[in-house]
Amino acid sequence: MTSINAAQSSAATSATVAIRGSAGSAQTNSQPAAATAKPGPASTVVATVVSLSATATAATTAAKEPSMGKKDFATVAKDARASLDTAFEKMGRTADNHTTDAEWKTAVAGLDRRALYAIASNQGGNFSDLEQGLAKYTMSKQVDAAMGLDNLAAAANQNSAMSKSEIQFLEGVSDEEKTSIDWAKRRASSQFTYDFLSEREGKEPENLDSENPIVKLIKGGLDRLRQSGDSSQQLEDTPQYKQAVQLSEQLKAANAPNPSATSGHKIDITA
Repeated sequence: MTSINAAQSSAATSATVAIRGSAGSAQTNSQPAAATAKPGPASTVVATVVSLSATATAATTAAKEPSMGKKDFATVAKDARASLDTAFEKMGRTADNHTTDAEWKTAVAGLDRRALYAIASNQGGNFSDLEQGLAKYTMSKQVDAAMGLDNLAAAANQNSAMSKSEIQFLEGVSDEEKTSIDWAKRRASSQFTYDFLSEREGKEPENLDSENPIVKLIKGGLDRLRQSGDSSQQLEDTPQYKQAVQLSEQLKAANAPNPSATSGHKIDITA
């Protein structure tokens, strides 16, 4: 197994940390740098849009048409709003900048990850910026816990098995969450890190590739950074990442409700 040099390792680590930090924060930098290479053929982009649109349509249908007693996403959001209100009312306060970590944990103790995503994505427009940020942070910590990163000793010695656990956790989240750009970023980062650590450990990595086209594009951008060995370059500089953002925007527009229609459901992939 050919090892990568120190510059490549630095670029790989920097890219992984940057993308994971972006996915776990309440705010992200949406201003990409200028492209350094031409995007792929138009036919490839179109095919990817079609594939991704089909995935989003399935998620939209699931959100509209609950089956086997599963709540639709709008109801999940309403119930989450009511649960937060009840919890903070019992505490005799509202969620604000003085809300402690312990208070927030108490407020969301009875909510599952799908409900947390409804808060994080501001489903229905009923959640404050603070609540959205706290929900995103909580969701990120859940992934960290699944990997074992809540153990300081383990966190200092991350291995491929931990990254595999991250991939498995992310694959198990709701269909709604899988339409978000943050999910795609972290899923791509987990794949990139898994492959990198497997190689470093002298192991042949399992094929754990995602079928999501946006994840594939972002993973391609991370691979490009690793191959360049230039730690000064950012993921946002890569043409693959720019294509991923473009596809996300196209999907967002494609799933926007028709103003002339009497009903519709919009999936927010920018959360």
